[in-house]
Amino acid sequence: MTASSSTSETIVVGGGLAGIACALELADHGHRVSLLERATTLGGLCRSVQDPLLGRVDTGQHVYLGCCTELERLLERLQVAPSLRQSRLELTVVDPATATVRRLRAAALPALLHLLPVLLRWPGLGPAAVMEVRRVAQGLRGQPAAELDDVPARGWLESLGQSPTVIRTLWEPLLVAACNLDLQSCSAAAAAQVISEGLLGSPSAAALRVPGTDLSSWLGPPAERALSRAGVHVRLRWRAQEVSRTEEGRLRVSDSEGAGLDADQVVLATRAGHALGLLRRGGLGDPGVELAAGLPDSPIVNVHLFTDRPFLPGSVVVVPRSPLQWLFDRTALSPQADSNPGIYHSAISISAAKKEIAVAEDRLSATMWQLCQSTFPAASRARLLGSRVTREAHATFAPITGSQRLRPGPRTSIPGLLVAGSWTATGWPATMEGAVRSGRAAAAASVTSRQRRAA
Repeated sequence: MTASSSTSETIVVGGGLAGIACALELADHGHRVSLLERATTLGGLCRSVQDPLLGRVDTGQHVYLGCCTELERLLERLQVAPSLRQSRLELTVVDPATATVRRLRAAALPALLHLLPVLLRWPGLGPAAVMEVRRVAQGLRGQPAAELDDVPARGWLESLGQSPTVIRTLWEPLLVAACNLDLQSCSAAAAAQVISEGLLGSPSAAALRVPGTDLSSWLGPPAERALSRAGVHVRLRWRAQEVSRTEEGRLRVSDSEGAGLDADQVVLATRAGHALGLLRRGGLGDPGVELAAGLPDSPIVNVHLFTDRPFLPGSVVVVPRSPLQWLFDRTALSPQADSNPGIYHSAISISAAKKEIAVAEDRLSATMWQLCQSTFPAASRARLLGSRVTREAHATFAPITGSQRLRPGPRTSIPGLLVAGSWTATGWPATMEGAVRSGRAAAAASVTSRQRRAA
């Protein structure tokens, strides 16, 4: 290993939302910060790839809710806004059996009452669903979400009187998308958090926010500018290989060629498995990171369909009881829609995609297009010009039963080393909001440690 090429008081490894949030917070508290990112742009999984038809397509459709307050605060600082920003929840829901289309909107009423027009008009449900959802709300008031970690989400919902129809038609499309895991495997604590914070929180809590610009452009350059203004030294294409301890007791982050950066503190804002690898290669270890790295990953697959005309009945469409799950009219959502005249882009987002992750691209695209043609009458009149499948095999950690106690806080057993990422103990599933909260938590822990040393 070569001698350190430069020094920095704090090094943040990873330029996703957790790393960006952490670096900004540390800089605000007077830390000298270097942020290391192996990719060519910041954003982590918020990224797009080149496509011959449209120029760029997102690797995964990103959506967040009005209850994601820390994410919204970060995006405001980056001067970034979503293309779709609802004041309260609005969805187009399609019954795949009857092709019934309902455009639903929550009411401007107090919590729970605001969902009445959604529940009463949701295809396949009826007035009885209102009482069933009310029982879930009552159950949440009587039991803290943390106590539900060892209970499967489906079993928990059944214990609260949720019928198979309501589970499959309402809860599955909403919770699988939010938690990225099937309800039989998912921790009820994760499901309860989504329901209490999002659906039942307030009329605005479940309002959708959808980026329309390709994600690399949407997040990367604005984050670089904000970090630069804050005085953070951003190093792109910097592939961290290991984290080790120097003879002087500092931490060193080295790349594959042996170049090193030394710091008093290091924040690993990467996937848990990557953080574990960095530590092991440097001869270090931490029990919390070890446990978290043992959590399975859950994939997300997106199928991008390019047609000669639009065929979706809304900008954001949910198809319960169907492999289609959630669909997005990317042309309607995109502020650059006119740049590709005659080509209309629709994206199908498939969560918990264990089966789809290994299906050949041509076969999966054909299957999804056939389902679209049988579900949406306008699709039978459209011509498919092309398609693209994007896959994130390690999109999120899987919030399985018992996962809450395996998620560590920001501090580790290694002096000076902290961790951040949606896999840490944020109380949220693996979401953009959880990532931002984890970055801020790591920064707060770092600031506290510095203040203690200075006292």
